[in-house]
Amino acid sequence: MIYTYYYTDRVTSDVFKYFDDSKILFDSIKSNPIDFFQMLFGLDFNTAYFHEHYYSKMGYWYRVNNSNFLSDTHIMIRFNMFVRLFSFGFYHIHNVFINFVSLVGLVAIYKAFLPFFQSTKKILFLTICFIPSLLFWGSGLLKEGIIIFALGFFLIHFFKLLESFKLSKSWLKSWVILFVTALLMVFTKMNIIVALIPCLLGYVIHKKRMNNALLSYGIAVFLLIGISFLMLLFSENYNPFSLLINKQQDFIYLMEKVDVGSAINQPKFNSISDVFLYFPEALINVLLRPFFWESYSVFTLFSALENSLFFILLFVVLFFRKKSMAHPSIFYFCLLYAITSALIIGLTTPIMGAIVRYKIFTTLFLLIALLMLLDVEKLKNSWFFIIFKK
Repeated sequence: MIYTYYYTDRVTSDVFKYFDDSKILFDSIKSNPIDFFQMLFGLDFNTAYFHEHYYSKMGYWYRVNNSNFLSDTHIMIRFNMFVRLFSFGFYHIHNVFINFVSLVGLVAIYKAFLPFFQSTKKILFLTICFIPSLLFWGSGLLKEGIIIFALGFFLIHFFKLLESFKLSKSWLKSWVILFVTALLMVFTKMNIIVALIPCLLGYVIHKKRMNNALLSYGIAVFLLIGISFLMLLFSENYNPFSLLINKQQDFIYLMEKVDVGSAINQPKFNSISDVFLYFPEALINVLLRPFFWESYSVFTLFSALENSLFFILLFVVLFFRKKSMAHPSIFYFCLLYAITSALIIGLTTPIMGAIVRYKIFTTLFLLIALLMLLDVEKLKNSWFFIIFKK
């Protein structure tokens, strides 16, 4: 409701443009059901035919900014196309459906981390399920709902597989779910799975090869950086650095075509050294901004307020920190994801309004990492808690 109130233009509003485009594809079920199912499942191999009869009539099947770094809008059009089978074209039924998908995903994320937070499971639940930005962006007819769903089930089955490698129906089921949800994230928002890769590798090294959690994640990071430089030797276009540069140029091209009110003064990257030099500012843009004086809309104002609440929590954690963590590998898993995703977003996104939306998963993992450090019992017995309780 809030989103549709502020974004009233159906042509530019994400929640409507994919919904409206899906009708063109859905109408094929009446005239040519085979076309419908081919487009629904991505089996539209006869590109010229489908372009002529369907895609050329749509406003957002082909994007203005397009690179090899996947961030596909097709999945939301197909999602709406599927829901139209039982929604009869009523928008609010689509909204209810995506909210259900998002809720299931939040519960899945909670269950994935629950084994590591047995003594603070209520706080974990509140942390995951009541992050304002995550609730807001996850409750609209947007990609975030699908990402939350895929991420939750991916994490559940990743942790489950690391606990047991025994060949069984459950083992096979977990691998299938892991593959499907990873694929879903790849075709919904590629940077989510990219940011997860060093975390997954570090966790596997720690669980199977090394007791020192910090060293395990450090090895994972340096190993992936080394692979990235090797890829650079073999291909100038298909390596992580080139993909980051291309993605930034996509956004710059978009800003030239569309009037953007929250553009950041970001230098254009021309080399790998430019990317590395911008690391500190990229982290600041994602983790600290927007500041209150930069709030040009209600969305950035709420994001600035959320940042303030985060710093209050950080202050509390610094004063009531655990002497030792029961699961340091999970702390480094979440912290590494937050840093990696913040870098990807900060390097590729020169628009503050987009950063506010994209960083919701960065915030989620950062808060879970902070919760790992918080000594709840020490906090309960402190003067801070007693005064607050009164």
